[in-house]
Amino acid sequence: SLAKFFRYTISKVENLVAVSDEIENVQTYFAIQQFRFGERLHLTIDYTDDPNNILECHLPKLTLQPIVENAIVHGLEQKIGDGHLRITLSCTEKRLIIQVSDDGVGMEKDKLKALQEALEKTTYEYIDGRKEGGIALLNVNNRIRLLFGEAYGVVINSVEGLGTDVVVNLPVDMEGKQQKRCTN
Repeated sequence: SLAKFFRYTISKVENLVAVSDEIENVQTYFAIQQFRFGERLHLTIDYTDDPNNILECHLPKLTLQPIVENAIVHGLEQKIGDGHLRITLSCTEKRLIIQVSDDGVGMEKDKLKALQEALEKTTYEYIDGRKEGGIALLNVNNRIRLLFGEAYGVVINSVEGLGTDVVVNLPVDMEGKQQKRCTN
């Protein structure tokens, strides 16, 4: 699993990959994490539309794994008991929407507000001058906004003690590279 994960990370230098490739990479990463957490960690992947259409959509490479990693490291690892991670993928005629939700420890209101404000900008500045907490989200958000514009990107919501939701909003038709459009 580790070798497969590293191969994906360093191969395919193009900007966009199929959702199916990203999901497979997330599942590989999750398998690695299960060696650490065992049966304590659970992953569910849901499709609100035809999975075949969604899996053929494209997105920037390494969009989902950093978000899943953040959910595990900052949310589920600190939680006592089992942790659940859910990835929900949906598609409209013009947008691919991916929600990554965890039932971890959530985020303090001040930290959430600072992260939300940073996500509103296309910037590589660190939050509070530190590298910790949310830099992966900022990186994913910046890459999406630089590729597709300010109308797309990452939105985060969290409630301390209940968990965190990260929503990734992408265009379906990505500069003609899209093989098949989702049909909603």
